[in-house]
Amino acid sequence: MALTQWLTATTNAEGSMQHSRATICPNHIATGLLLVSCLLLSACSTTAIPRGHSLAAVEKTLAENFPIALLPPQTSQEDSLSASAAVQLLLQQSPKVRAAIARLGIADAQQLQAELINNPHISIGAMKPDEGGRWQLDAGLSQPLLALFTRPLRRELAQENLLLAQQQLQAQLQALVVQTQRDYYRAVATQQHVQVQQQVWEAARAQQQLALSLYRAGNMAENTFLYYDNELRRVEQQLNAFKQTAQEKRLQLFNLIGLQSTADFTLPTQLPLPGDDIFVHRELMSIAKQQRLDLRIAQQQLTLLEKRRHLIKNEYGWRDIGLGINAEREFDGATNIGPAVEFSLPVFNRGQGALAAIDAQVSRLQAELQQRELDMDLQIASALNQLKTAQQQLTLLTQSLAVAQQRVALTSREVNFMLSSPLELLAIKRDEIQLAHDYTDELNRYWQARSQLELAIGQALPLIPREHKEHHHHD
Repeated sequence: MALTQWLTATTNAEGSMQHSRATICPNHIATGLLLVSCLLLSACSTTAIPRGHSLAAVEKTLAENFPIALLPPQTSQEDSLSASAAVQLLLQQSPKVRAAIARLGIADAQQLQAELINNPHISIGAMKPDEGGRWQLDAGLSQPLLALFTRPLRRELAQENLLLAQQQLQAQLQALVVQTQRDYYRAVATQQHVQVQQQVWEAARAQQQLALSLYRAGNMAENTFLYYDNELRRVEQQLNAFKQTAQEKRLQLFNLIGLQSTADFTLPTQLPLPGDDIFVHRELMSIAKQQRLDLRIAQQQLTLLEKRRHLIKNEYGWRDIGLGINAEREFDGATNIGPAVEFSLPVFNRGQGALAAIDAQVSRLQAELQQRELDMDLQIASALNQLKTAQQQLTLLTQSLAVAQQRVALTSREVNFMLSSPLELLAIKRDEIQLAHDYTDELNRYWQARSQLELAIGQALPLIPREHKEHHHHD
């Protein structure tokens, strides 16, 4: 996929057009055109940019850093939407991705424009003597040479600018991939909350039905029955709130990846299990210094500024030259023809202001690069802290869920022997289900922190599956 755009651009090189008096003679004009054309023939040739070449390099690097972008797309809407399928839909359909790729097409076109030089100038004039007689005709052909002399620098500058555009596009795509993962996990977490709350509602409904039968039989006070009756409505309100949040997160995800709100894709009702991840801050910092695109972009911008400095020195130096042909026919019919050269004298304007601006931009970028490194350290440390905390909380919640399940089993046995009330059993069951809400929240925090850590280091992290079975759902 390539979105190369053909743009017209102007260069800073300004050539001086050579005005000369020349005879409008076909032979003379043809001779002049032939001489200048031969001189500039090599500079006029351009090489077309291979379509899609610059974008293919971005796609290759993106797939290396985030393999999820290389997985085959999901073609069937019958299955639940996976995280990899969401990323594929993002890359294929999102207008944000298309807009980012279009900016790369601008850099492609600028590289093409850097291959070109300024067009030659032709001037024609005529003068009539006051006393009458033959007209004096003059013509001129000139070619500014500054663009020719600075062409290698401009081509190199355009190539560096294209590399910068590729890095910026890759950074935008990586950020969108990570944002898609985070929105996906949020949406799935809300679906899991709905499923858990549905079980809470079923337990509350069973309590209300049991309380109603006891109340009608005269074995429960009205005040106690009203408590269970009102509790059912409260739990149902919570269920409706979870459903609303789940729908909002679903719509946000669809909007990001370029789907309409009426798309038929469904989301899973359970988050993936966490991994036994152990990451070291020092090792992640080393990876980030090599992979972080914002650091590469800042360094590439410094390289561009140095090349612009050389270009400015050439543009305001002795290379601002114009080459032309002078030819004239006098009133008496005499004909003269010869070459002409004009160049600027770098006496007053040598680009001092432009060079000073380059120096200021270099200082600014160096300071920003240092701040980015500090921010990178903070982001990695913060994401690691969140990831570690989520893992610890998940371990504790797993143990709590095991205890809660054991209490349900013991209370159920007591109910069978009429040692406990069925209402007490349902209350303990609701406590177990409530722990599932807490587990879902921590599991979502785990995946959010993991995605943030991937963005902080600039590449995907390996997932080490847990050896033991987690309490992932509750019947």
